[in-house]
Amino acid sequence: MNQTKIEITALAKSFGANTVLKTVDLKVLAGEVVVILGPSGSGKTTLLRSLNFLEQPDSGVLEICGHRVDVQAGKKLSRADKQQITQLRQKTAMVFQSFNLFPHLTALENVIEGLISVKKAPRAEAIVKGMALLEQVGLSAKADSYPARLSGGQKQRVAIARGLSMDPEVIFFDEPTSALDPELRDEVLIVMRNLADAGMTMLVVTHEIRFAQEAADRVIFMEGGLVVDDSPTEKFFGEESSERIKQFLSRH
Repeated sequence: MNQTKIEITALAKSFGANTVLKTVDLKVLAGEVVVILGPSGSGKTTLLRSLNFLEQPDSGVLEICGHRVDVQAGKKLSRADKQQITQLRQKTAMVFQSFNLFPHLTALENVIEGLISVKKAPRAEAIVKGMALLEQVGLSAKADSYPARLSGGQKQRVAIARGLSMDPEVIFFDEPTSALDPELRDEVLIVMRNLADAGMTMLVVTHEIRFAQEAADRVIFMEGGLVVDDSPTEKFFGEESSERIKQFLSRH
């Protein structure tokens, strides 16, 4: 039976008077690729950022890679909670829309930075691993290039290699192709498909309908801060899907 990697219950988040997540429940099993679709402002990115506490949820229970945090409204996180957050972050990786590479480091240095500073790997060992990861994303020839000399697609592939360097159990992708020109998107999507095929657990916020059709095990549809549909991919894109989903897909 597949192990549960992510289980969240009644997750809620507001920014001032604006409630962005109402009560979100979500479960992701090991090796699953789950794509989150929905209109702008539906809470997709906030959900993703709440899972590794880049945004602190207002309330809800999160269990990610075996680490559990129970966030209670109006109550500060305990020291034990903060330790759980540190540990779950070490088992997850986040790939952002805007790459977030260090401009003063080469592609290889960006990939190995976390290995050396967080995991305390010896530099020589980190370089061997970093080169293997750049090879995996098709960029070993760009190891010594700085981000300013890389295309958007290349930057995003370096960012994926950087995430993989930490041996994550789960990777979160936040609209990884939305800042890219159409011809550069495919090179990133191919790397993501290869990761999916290799059994990586992935939670992907994207507008790439084709990627969802080809790589997702399940598709979640969010609207108004709620998960309004959670279906196997075939059902989501099939005749059985709701009128609201058909309407959304017809515009994309």
